[in-house]
Amino acid sequence: MKEFSQTKTLEPSWKCQECTRGKGLCDGDVVVVETHLTRELFMRCAPIDLNGTAEEQAKKFYNCLPGKLMEQGADMSHVVWERIFFRNVEEDYEILQNARTIAYSEFGICDEHLPIVSCLEQPPCRPQQAFEMQIYAIIPKENSCVQIESFPSGSSNTNSKIVDIDGYRHLYITNINGTDENGQIDASFRKQSDTMFKNSELLLKKHGIDFTKVLRTWCYLDDIDEDYAEFNLSRNAFFEKENVNRLPASTGIGSGLYPPNALCGFDLYALLNPEGVKIELMHAPTLNEAAEYGASFSRGMKVCLPEKTVLYVSGTASINTKGEVLHLNNTRKQLDRMLLNIQELLEDQGASFANTVQVITYL
Repeated sequence: MKEFSQTKTLEPSWKCQECTRGKGLCDGDVVVVETHLTRELFMRCAPIDLNGTAEEQAKKFYNCLPGKLMEQGADMSHVVWERIFFRNVEEDYEILQNARTIAYSEFGICDEHLPIVSCLEQPPCRPQQAFEMQIYAIIPKENSCVQIESFPSGSSNTNSKIVDIDGYRHLYITNINGTDENGQIDASFRKQSDTMFKNSELLLKKHGIDFTKVLRTWCYLDDIDEDYAEFNLSRNAFFEKENVNRLPASTGIGSGLYPPNALCGFDLYALLNPEGVKIELMHAPTLNEAAEYGASFSRGMKVCLPEKTVLYVSGTASINTKGEVLHLNNTRKQLDRMLLNIQELLEDQGASFANTVQVITYL
């Protein structure tokens, strides 16, 4: 377990501010959310020079990151979660892992104390770019109690952390996949998906909860066009068995995964002790409920914590109130409808795009 202590001035209210572009090695972006308890960083790490081999680029990312954190009064020990997008995850996974292991070890961070990580094959927009990286970091304020507990990854490379902020325990688990108890992974998508959800049940039980406490998931399918319908059947059956009636916010994403024979995987966020926290489903007049077309997720989740309110917006596309795709083969009109749907989800909660801190767009 890691406990942070800081000597910074308390700030009684929360605010969101967009910081200027980084200097020196990194041209990334940082959005800061401040409460009276923490300073949270939502970052895009982006080395200015992205030429070179995948190995050279991986080193540049981890040369860039410490300086970008330092600009915000943070260091590598404050990083909780990395989300890394690969041009080719099978070829470059070990290269990236080696670079991050070396980088964090230089700051005394090793083994299970490394940040949790999501590794996805979703090629960055620029063809020469081997990686894209998002970072979530937490800096405690003076007199606030923030503890981070890490858990070994095991044979399936699943990563888990609990972030305790003033007594509220936030659980993050990444890379839950269909590896069975013997370390084997079946060739059948449905068997992998069923095993994946069973594995999540076992992981959550270790922390004394079940899937009803899960608020947000990110679901990755190697061939989403082929397997999404079967994935929904698998998820629906699992949720029925687990009595999951408050459907989590979620995004279904087509992505290559690691290990290469993994056909599906997912990350989750759960609040271990939600007592006293107001949690509500989000809705929009321009969207139907996903469950109407057989997908067990909500359009979004509102979580009112003592120090802040967070809106987790699910994957949102160019669809209408019947769940139909609008504007086939017209990218601009699909973008407009997608943004309208998100705008309506936010406005229903008294928010707007000005309140967003992190967005991922899949093309």
